[in-house]
Amino acid sequence: MTLAFYLVAAAMLALALALLLVPLVRQGRLHGRPRGVFAWVVAIAVLLPLGSAGLYLLVGTPSTLGGVEPAKEMTVGEAIDSLLARLKEHPDDAQGWVLLGQTYSMLKQAPDARDAYDRALKADPKNVAAMVGWAEADSLVRPDHRIEGRAMDLLTGALALEPQSQRALWLLGIAQFQQERYTDAAATWRKLQPLLDPDSNVAHAVAQQIALADKRAANKPM
Repeated sequence: MTLAFYLVAAAMLALALALLLVPLVRQGRLHGRPRGVFAWVVAIAVLLPLGSAGLYLLVGTPSTLGGVEPAKEMTVGEAIDSLLARLKEHPDDAQGWVLLGQTYSMLKQAPDARDAYDRALKADPKNVAAMVGWAEADSLVRPDHRIEGRAMDLLTGALALEPQSQRALWLLGIAQFQQERYTDAAATWRKLQPLLDPDSNVAHAVAQQIALADKRAANKPM
């Protein structure tokens, strides 16, 4: 099989996972469960296949996919160890640290993910993926799952650099909602809407969240 096959398969798996999990997220919100936790589940599920493919590209042996030699099996732990060894030799490889952070995120190791994204930001302070990833991981580390402080600053900075970052818009809206800034949250999510397929479950979920924010804003005491 070719490398293209594996990348396409990973993309298809990511889409399938997103389509399966977003309805669960929506139902969880309707039943009053914390919104941030469900958003992280979707993000991790999407990153899982894509991150695995990227990790293999970086530390695996892509030439084996073309039939040059038998593929070498590698566990996730071995792949992480190999990537860590590579990063020890190249500590300024921001993309490598981002990939490590994504890998830790999919393994639900939020503290390690945050540390990896922090290393990426030290190598490249304007790396949008690292900025958003750090904010996401920090929320998972916190018992209350709030997005504030440095995480909030990183999200606003990421959007200044990449205004159409869907993950940054979604997370910033969550942060504003948590702060009871419902009007701001709705406005942020409305910026996200045009970037989504209007017929997708994700778009419908965002629309429901906007409606909830509008309702909370209307009922909030002046």
